[in-house]
Amino acid sequence: MKRFSLSVVLLAVLLSGCTDISDRVLTGGEYGADDSYIPGVGGELLIIDTDEQGESEPVSPGAQSIYEFSPQQENFIASCLFMGDSICSGIGVYGFSGHCYAKAGVAARNILDFTFDNDGYQVGPLTTLVNSGAKNLVFLMGTNDVNLVSAEEYASFYDDFLSKVESACTGVNIYVISVPPITSDSDFCYNYQLDALNAELKAMIENSSRVRHYIDAASLLKDDDGALKEMYSAGDGIHLSRTAYYAMLNALCRGAGVN
Repeated sequence: MKRFSLSVVLLAVLLSGCTDISDRVLTGGEYGADDSYIPGVGGELLIIDTDEQGESEPVSPGAQSIYEFSPQQENFIASCLFMGDSICSGIGVYGFSGHCYAKAGVAARNILDFTFDNDGYQVGPLTTLVNSGAKNLVFLMGTNDVNLVSAEEYASFYDDFLSKVESACTGVNIYVISVPPITSDSDFCYNYQLDALNAELKAMIENSSRVRHYIDAASLLKDDDGALKEMYSAGDGIHLSRTAYYAMLNALCRGAGVN
């Protein structure tokens, strides 16, 4: 599985967490002369190639690090289709998956308004999912919702979308990753707001009559104060470093029972 060492640099300060960024689209990237991947601009961020990988936390003897995958986990990740917002897009940009359909501004309330590239054609998310034939569908979105809808509305929008997915795609496994925290110095929103989204999301999934899986990756990314650890920040306090995706995808694998 090819991976790239990447980091995110802030081009413009996020002036207000109340700004609706749903119309910002993550443009496609390209490969440079040195074979490095140079993604396009999503929202106010440009992702560029660097050698920074972030620091790692100590691992007890005999334990598998959350910054590596077993062969079984690599096979599981390769079998997944990922869909969501610009934070989700890092799964593809950092080279963890070749099946990542994500754009800046995607949210539970508006995902059906977006299209994704399928062999040169722009098609809606449900068509994308059906055409993929993937049996493991992973969704990650919510940061764009936090200042625009209540936690209850957020969970309702998500529930409605997942119901449409389940009607269109039979026999699939659905995994929903929690909304990640932000750093303590970010003024985009408050972490208690994101915690409220995740609490409602978790309750919705656990109370659903359908088989859905809630993946609590947020807890792995938090410091002792409940904020995003600095080592997991890509630089703007909101988007994630490459190291953070190792932790997130390990949470996904373990939530799916893959060790």
